[in-house]
Amino acid sequence: MSIDKEIEKILNIYTTDKFYEDLKQAKEIFMAKTGKIDEEAYEYESRMNSFNDWYLFNYRKPDGTTIIDHYIANNNISEKLKEALLSTTYSLLHFSKINFRKQIVIKDVLHSLKYFLSRETVNLGLVEDDVFVGRILVYDDRPHLLNGICTLPREILSALKKESKKIRKLNNSEEEEVFLLNLERLKTKSIQYGHIDSSKIFTF
Repeated sequence: MSIDKEIEKILNIYTTDKFYEDLKQAKEIFMAKTGKIDEEAYEYESRMNSFNDWYLFNYRKPDGTTIIDHYIANNNISEKLKEALLSTTYSLLHFSKINFRKQIVIKDVLHSLKYFLSRETVNLGLVEDDVFVGRILVYDDRPHLLNGICTLPREILSALKKESKKIRKLNNSEEEEVFLLNLERLKTKSIQYGHIDSSKIFTF
């Protein structure tokens, strides 16, 4: 089973007319938290991919459940897939290197973890030393990087590590989400003010 195809199937279900109000509200909340971006902008497609993942895994419906919770409750899926969907990690990630086994080494900066991804599973235009906000889903003991990523300036990695350490000590998933969405907001700001040094935009 392809995780990408499964996520695409779920997204197709929850972007239909039946769920239009959820989608509309989610997009308004996401844009308020991350900033609006022009549809003609180079980053627009990646921003929409980030929104799609946030909509599925983080947006809370009026009853407090996520879209993924609703999908699991209303569909007959395997325990293995259910576990994977419910344990998706939203984080600040760093493409560290490609190791001698030809695996992509991804460091989870926020949670101080490390993942080894098959090169075949990563087709998002990332290169070594890229820093980005994204999600890792582990299915069948294999970590998989989802499509919704927001790349950040490499030169601010040390500042991001320092701030991540503070957030990690809070041990609070809501605070982590606030931090990660703020990074996406600052990325939007950096696009709008491209003449300003990144270190002056990404301040905490």
